[in-house]
Amino acid sequence: MEEAVSQRKRSSRLAIKESEKEEARLTALRKAEEEEKLSRVRRLEARQKREEEERLKREAAREKRRLDREERERRAQANEGEEGLVAFLEYLHA
Repeated sequence: MEEAVSQRKRSSRLAIKESEKEEARLTALRKAEEEEKLSRVRRLEARQKREEEERLKREAAREKRRLDREERERRAQANEGEEGLVAFLEYLHA
């Protein structure tokens, strides 16, 4: 009888140990999955940030080219006006 009780206690301890091992394994698995999920989120956020920075850079370059073009056009128009005035004044003095 005492041996049966002892055997049950031993079996119970082994079952508890197995249960604890399984719980530890599942906890480690859940932790690894959560870390992978967070890693994917961080990579996605980094990619989105990089794409946004590139988009802003392209827009700034486009705006600079537009302003440069407008400035060149203003200068060209101003030069045309001056050339016309010079030609008119030369005509008057001729």
